[in-house]
Amino acid sequence: MHIKKYSNDDQQYEKLTADLYNNFKDIVLPPEYANFVQNNSIQLLIRLARYKFVSRMIRPRDRVLEIGSGSGLGATFLGQHCNSVTGIEIKSREVEEARSINRRDNVDFKLVNFFDYSVDEKFDAIVSLDVIEHVDEDAGRKFMEKTVQHLNNDGMVIVGTPSCYSYEYQSEPSKAAHVKLYDQQELVEMVEKYYGRVIVFSMNDEMVHTGHPKLAWYYFAMAFIPKNDSYKHLKE
Repeated sequence: MHIKKYSNDDQQYEKLTADLYNNFKDIVLPPEYANFVQNNSIQLLIRLARYKFVSRMIRPRDRVLEIGSGSGLGATFLGQHCNSVTGIEIKSREVEEARSINRRDNVDFKLVNFFDYSVDEKFDAIVSLDVIEHVDEDAGRKFMEKTVQHLNNDGMVIVGTPSCYSYEYQSEPSKAAHVKLYDQQELVEMVEKYYGRVIVFSMNDEMVHTGHPKLAWYYFAMAFIPKNDSYKHLKE
């Protein structure tokens, strides 16, 4: 049997395929993600699942700040689900990589240290995945305190970080890079110093859940009601 037709509309299919190649032929995956594709595709799916979870939490009208946007794949993912995304990163190489793959007009990347970021910039949602574990506990507290200065009063912060119980199973680069890993309750108690309400989730592979935290490899802490002057007024 010889199959002579593979498309319902050959001409339209060829046009769409040509457009696809012309629009994206110059995009090269950053080394981090190229390594995932070559050596650990499961880890790539897990990384994207974290951003999928976040994308379900944000609104189409939200202005989003991603702190530690890295090579940009997560911010471009979120840009499909909100009004705009500003990604900030301290590594110039990763900012260049992010800009090279980005094709979204509503996503922008800036080379800036979050601790130096202008407090005039306010957002509806602040996202920081796989960042807080790279600084010590004191810097982590200052990090959370500064998020309050950038969040609108009705906004939220989402922090994602590996569980301290996952350390011995992490990759060698992760072990070399991570400074402070948290127990879930420890993370909640720190975030609660700066926010009036914190909701926490566990994660194993692509599954986000509310199961026993010591069996989880990853945590999400979602924080609301920033403890600024407006919060003090609400408490009075």
